[in-house]
Amino acid sequence: MSRRAQMLAVELVEHDELEDAPSARATVRWRPSWRWVALPVALVLALVGMQAVTDAQERALLAELATVPGVVRPVDEDVRELWALEDGTEPVLWSGIESAGAMVGLERARDGSQALVALDRLTGDRRWTTPLAPARPVDPGDGGGSGVGGCVTVPEVSGRALCLVSDTYLEYGELSVQVVTGTLSRVVLLDTDDGAVLADHPAPGAVAFTARPGLAVVGVPVEGGGLVVTASDLDSGQQRWQTTLPAAPHDEEDDLYVDGRTSVLGTADGVAVVQSPGRMTLLDGEGAVVRSGIDARAGYEVDPVTRAVAAMSFAPDGLLRTTFLSRGPDVMLTGSRVLLSADDGSVPGLVLMSDTTVRAYDRGRSTPRWSIRNATTANALVLRGRVYLSTEAGLLAVDARTGEELWRVSAPAGRSIGALVTDGRHLLSAQQRPDATGKVTQDDWPQVDELVAYRLTDGGEDWRTELPDGLFGIWSTGSSLVGSGDAGAIVLG
Repeated sequence: MSRRAQMLAVELVEHDELEDAPSARATVRWRPSWRWVALPVALVLALVGMQAVTDAQERALLAELATVPGVVRPVDEDVRELWALEDGTEPVLWSGIESAGAMVGLERARDGSQALVALDRLTGDRRWTTPLAPARPVDPGDGGGSGVGGCVTVPEVSGRALCLVSDTYLEYGELSVQVVTGTLSRVVLLDTDDGAVLADHPAPGAVAFTARPGLAVVGVPVEGGGLVVTASDLDSGQQRWQTTLPAAPHDEEDDLYVDGRTSVLGTADGVAVVQSPGRMTLLDGEGAVVRSGIDARAGYEVDPVTRAVAAMSFAPDGLLRTTFLSRGPDVMLTGSRVLLSADDGSVPGLVLMSDTTVRAYDRGRSTPRWSIRNATTANALVLRGRVYLSTEAGLLAVDARTGEELWRVSAPAGRSIGALVTDGRHLLSAQQRPDATGKVTQDDWPQVDELVAYRLTDGGEDWRTELPDGLFGIWSTGSSLVGSGDAGAIVLG
């Protein structure tokens, strides 16, 4: 049985009446779901969170870079002179020894006295002084001279410095460097935190020294031009080994310039000894001669990280060549090694060479990984897998592994960009102003007027600012930005 539907009464309302009814408008208003409201809020929170993570990662990277030797403290447009070195404290600056915010090194006062000092790297104030030698005035002659000795860090031990304290000095002549032997010679082990003397041992006649793990190694000239190399325990002074080296052979071209200096360098495997006129001998960790007669007349160096040694010489055609020495076969590369103002280790084993071409090698290889033609540079830095180069044409960034060019910036017209330093945020370059008149310092070096900051990412210029008068360049030592000029070295910040 079907059921009849109930009839309902319906009132028809005109359109104009509906528009005039406020209650009707309220009934048709759309109310969004809470899910739609939450979506943009969640998106904003996600973006904020991603930015916070990115900022935290960047801060962590900058903090890590700040520990890399040569990466200076942050520099801004208000860069100025923080302090100037006093007479005799230049070795403190260039020693590269830092401890608890201070630069540590051997001071040589005008009266000939010597002391280990710690200078606050922000103010130059003395934190402590440890006297090591009394006054002894010397007269190096018209050509000037420099003292023998200095301070180095002790490998594999933090907070320790080994110093050779001596009144022997080098006298510079027109075509020679001669050793003027004194009467004082000691090796002193000190704490770089407070200057406390931990050990003090005589080293009669020493003209060169270095530190090896647990050892102090000195070189003492003997009659006939030979050299006695002695390694002693750092703490007790007890002799561990001793090796006598004969006089280095001389060639006819050596007579053009007589360099009387002797160097003793700590290497990865032992000791490298350079005798006048530039012949290198390698000793192992027990003092045994491994190789001798290596030509190093054009210079020598030890990598500060790997302690690998290189000897520089001139080929018969007059071109400079650098020989990298190791346990395996030597690797000889043409040109000179490019100095790195900072290297964060992101591309281990990278070696840069330069003559008319910049070439990149893997350490121990003679075939270049990549090259940049028609480019010459003496300075670069390696950060986050990139190589930043200062060339005659301008500033260049390349992928350190492939050599692919990432960006380049041309030098101002008629000017050069010069050596590069970084604070981890910018590439810093001292330059002449494009409108400068070409002033020179008293040593005939072109004067720089401005410090320019380039972005690491794309080479864009962020700012440029005036430098103190009389500077001809900037460099980094430890975490300090240093300017060099007529009045000596100053610390900038």
